[in-house]
Amino acid sequence: MIVDMSNLKMIIKWLYVSSLIGVVGSLSAIFISIIVHFAYLEGHFNPIYIPFALAFSGLLVDFCYNLKGSGVDRVLKALKNNIPLNPIVGFLKIIAAGIVIGFGGSAGKEGPCVQSSASFADVLYEVLKLKYRKAVIISGIAGGLSGAFCAPLGSAIFASEIVNGHDFSYRSLFPSIFASIIGYFTYYSITGKKHLFNIDLSYSLTPFDFIMFFICAVFCSMTAFLYISTYGKIRDYFDSFKCPQCLKSFIGGLVVALIGYFVPQVLGLGIDVISNLFFVKYGVVLLILMLLGKILATTFTVGVGTPGGLVIPSMFVGAVSGALFGTLIGVENIAPFVILGIAASMASIANVPLASAILCTEIFGFDFAVPAAIGALLGYQLTRWNIIYKYISL
Repeated sequence: MIVDMSNLKMIIKWLYVSSLIGVVGSLSAIFISIIVHFAYLEGHFNPIYIPFALAFSGLLVDFCYNLKGSGVDRVLKALKNNIPLNPIVGFLKIIAAGIVIGFGGSAGKEGPCVQSSASFADVLYEVLKLKYRKAVIISGIAGGLSGAFCAPLGSAIFASEIVNGHDFSYRSLFPSIFASIIGYFTYYSITGKKHLFNIDLSYSLTPFDFIMFFICAVFCSMTAFLYISTYGKIRDYFDSFKCPQCLKSFIGGLVVALIGYFVPQVLGLGIDVISNLFFVKYGVVLLILMLLGKILATTFTVGVGTPGGLVIPSMFVGAVSGALFGTLIGVENIAPFVILGIAASMASIANVPLASAILCTEIFGFDFAVPAAIGALLGYQLTRWNIIYKYISL
């Protein structure tokens, strides 16, 4: 057997580059978690602080426009329009979004991690004179997601799928998987955290479940569509609103504070609330308030231009949607419907059905592969032309 030395050299080079990107992605996730932790010292969100925290982050956007809104959209725009990404801006994005989340703004940490990691990847692309910028950026996205989701395989596929769309390519999957694996390993080695949700679930599938899963997937896709539509309209309105970003963010913060005063569950990341859905029986009215409240709170946080992510809020929306459906039909084990809702919502907002199914299976276990797959596929098919990101490939 003859070894292709040029191919071997290329593999070694990509392993080196992907490893560096994965480490930076995991450190981004760790750093934003530290900021959120120290901002959340009181043990609960005080709505009084929210407008001022958002206004401060909005002020940073006034000085640096590329800090605005979703980090994923910033990266997709840079890749599509061949705009270089700045690692200093990526680092500032972590700080700005960490303050927003830590004081109660409704946003995800994955978007800032993606922008930070992808910015570093872009620097490596220039310094090392690499080829295939798209593959390098995809590795950056994967590295940022792996620490935020603690799911290396799903994060790598998510990165490739969100960039390539229908032209999903295995060529870009190798470096992204390695960056994601190294990112996850680094994050776990430092924090000791294996999973995004520290819960142990099991489930036995029955033939009757398939019917309920399909109906639930349609229901969760409708709520995801409501999330996408609401976010898009408010975002477009504030984009056309001519005033400093700090003022826009302050206005958004007032709305978020008002919502959070009555429905505090919608503030911050919402990871703890998603975990509670598996074990705590919430009433229908509260679930509806949480669903609508999270949509509006995220819209008036990230949608007005304040730095933050959109995927974890979509997981919250999907989880509550699934819990609401399960509660309405009176099932005993609500877990598969919650997970189905998460998969449907993620696939809907980003057109990533394969990644959504794998992520949910990786996070929650193989017992939930069927509801995750059904939710992801129907969520994608029913809302594929209505997505939350401006620069995604359709």
